[in-house]
Amino acid sequence: MERPRVAHIVAIAAVVAASAFVAETASAKAAPTAKSAPARSCVVRAGDGGWFQLAKAHGTSMQHLLAVNHATAATPLKTGQHIRLPADARDDHARGAALHPTTAKH
Repeated sequence: MERPRVAHIVAIAAVVAASAFVAETASAKAAPTAKSAPARSCVVRAGDGGWFQLAKAHGTSMQHLLAVNHATAATPLKTGQHIRLPADARDDHARGAALHPTTAKH
């Protein structure tokens, strides 16, 4: 009879831990963030290449670019698609019509 009681206590502990995690995550999302720069985006044009080429053109890493777009390296890019630029990306106006950084209207 001792085993069911231990299993019950372990189950309760797991529920309490999960509830604490959910509450902590919710409060972290609700916490006000420091004033940040407006989100920037880029319109993918024909000939821009893939994620790596776009990251390189904007002076950031492919990992940062993928992370802000919730994408993987296998996620296809389509002409006309708006992608977000990470905070460490630079505005590269030297490439002219190929890359047009814009301020996102979110």
